[in-house]
Amino acid sequence: MKNLSKEIKVGILAFISVVILVWGMNYLKGSNLFENNRTFYAVYKDIGGLQEGSSVMVNGYQVGIVKEIKLLTKQNFSLLVLLSIEKNIDIPKNSVSKIVNEDIMGSKGIALLLGDSDINIEVGDTLVSDIETSLKEEVNKQVLPLKNKAEELIGSVDSVMMIVTAVLNKDTRENLRNSLKSLDETFLLMSKSMIMVDSMINQNDERIGNVIANLESITTNLNGSNNEIKTILTNFASISDSLAKADIATALKNVSDITAKINNGEGSIGLLMKDDKLYQNFEKSTRELAELLEDIKKNPSRYVNFSIIGGSKGYQAPKIKE
Repeated sequence: MKNLSKEIKVGILAFISVVILVWGMNYLKGSNLFENNRTFYAVYKDIGGLQEGSSVMVNGYQVGIVKEIKLLTKQNFSLLVLLSIEKNIDIPKNSVSKIVNEDIMGSKGIALLLGDSDINIEVGDTLVSDIETSLKEEVNKQVLPLKNKAEELIGSVDSVMMIVTAVLNKDTRENLRNSLKSLDETFLLMSKSMIMVDSMINQNDERIGNVIANLESITTNLNGSNNEIKTILTNFASISDSLAKADIATALKNVSDITAKINNGEGSIGLLMKDDKLYQNFEKSTRELAELLEDIKKNPSRYVNFSIIGGSKGYQAPKIKE
């Protein structure tokens, strides 16, 4: 060491200082030069303020850092993020690299959402990327619809107030007052009508109750008269049996024969109906007999005459009217 020149000593000291400086800067970023981490990639459209040295976590535990961020100008200005992750962490192939908010101030980090695949990714593979919305964006997403509705409501209220102010002048207010008065009278009339309807319904209920009572009484009487009704039905059944057993056909045949004989002029009734001369003689005899009886009533002395002194004057024939 004594034989070394001052220039060599200064060079060695400078080299050691640079190494310590680089190691210290990487250590402050969370990277350890003496650890052999694996590098993976994730591509984002927007990293939302993610920086190099941000933490990579699994379930809130840091397993690596964001090593580098590159702007891909030839791929629509997408952002390529290099992730340095410890070797002892197995990452399934369907895992997601999601940019999340680490604190309320908006600091960003990456959360590894481990999948359930049996195949793990290899060093240098690209993970599926995702980004969590910021607190401000979440608030804006919830508040913006309410803000729009509030503005629409305020506009509607303004329109209504303008219409009310324009319409409700003195005459309109008076007409509205009269309309409300008429409406109150209408409600009062409806109330009275409902009272009358209730009264009518109650009366009808009483009448219906009386009718039901009468029906029950009739039913009771019918139940008490079952024996009499059975007797009447038995008598009707007996009459029906007698009529059924009677030789109605023979009786009808006899009546038919008698009617035929009368129509043919047989027998006294038939001759009387068919012989006009006999009918006229019968009618003449009947008339003369009636006149004789009438004359006997009026002049009994012509037919019966008793005299103690003298004898009978004799019969005097009455004058028969032609």
